[in-house]
Order: sequence, then C-alpha cells, then structure tokens
Amino acid sequence: MTSRKSAGLVAGAGLVLTTLLSSAPAQAADSAPRAVGSTEQRVGAHADAGVPANSPGISPAAERIRYVSGNTYSCPTGRLCARVWDPTRGTYKVFDLYYCKTYSLSYWGGRGGFYNYQTDGTAAKFYNSSGTVVHTSVARDTAHSGWNWDPIWKIKNC
Repeated sequence: MTSRKSAGLVAGAGLVLTTLLSSAPAQAADSAPRAVGSTEQRVGAHADAGVPANSPGISPAAERIRYVSGNTYSCPTGRLCARVWDPTRGTYKVFDLYYCKTYSLSYWGGRGGFYNYQTDGTAAKFYNSSGTVVHTSVARDTAHSGWNWDPIWKIKNC
C-alpha cells in the first residue's frame, strides 16, 4: 500500500472517530446503585438529564403487573395493588400483590397510591430504608394519588 493511501485511510478513520465522539454527550458513570426514594422527579415533572430513567420494579415478582393511564384502576379481591409512576413509559405501573411476602421496591419514587383489597382486617406494612414500619394499612383501605412512595423501600402485604 502506498503512503498516500495509508495517509488517506488514517485521516478518514480519524474523521469518523472525531464525529462519533463529538456527537455523544459526556456522562459520568453511575457508580452507586439507585434505590427507592433516590429520585426527585414527580408525576408531571420532566427531567432531561441525559441519563436513562429506570422502570419501577419489585422483588419477589408481583402476581401481575399492568399499566394504567390515570388515578382510577381496579384491584381484585384478595390483593394489595400498588400504583407508581413509571418514567420510562410515561404512565402508572400497577403491581398486584397476592402472595404473603415482604416485597423489596426498586426505583419507586414520587406520587402514586394503593388499594388494600385483601381479606378484611389484613394489615399491610410499609417500611423505610432502615426497616422501620412507617405506615400500616388495614384492609379494606386505599391511598389515592396523594401517596408518596419516596420513603417506602419494602411492603409486607399480610
């Protein structure tokens, strides 16, 4: 290969690399895991920080997960249904909890609500990051759109 062709290939590769690097925003790596309550964004607010949002999750898995567009949603008898804003879809995500377990929440924050439609008298407990019960809901109970998920890290539905 001639030196002229080599110089052309090197210059072309440099141009492609420069174009790719200048078009991507610089972002620091997120070294700390995100947890419940780590976000300041509220329903209806928009944050364009250039980093992808995370969809709320729960562990162990909920019996059913669905999406609803407003404050009204159904909850089957025998369940605790928790509604939280999902910024990745721009709508609410509802988790139907049936099995008696302690559920760990991930990426839950902001406003939402719940319906405790379990057997009458069943107490669901909501825990903060230090494991302290911060709210108890005795079935049949509801927390509509004013409920704040920021301090809640776990739910024990029975």
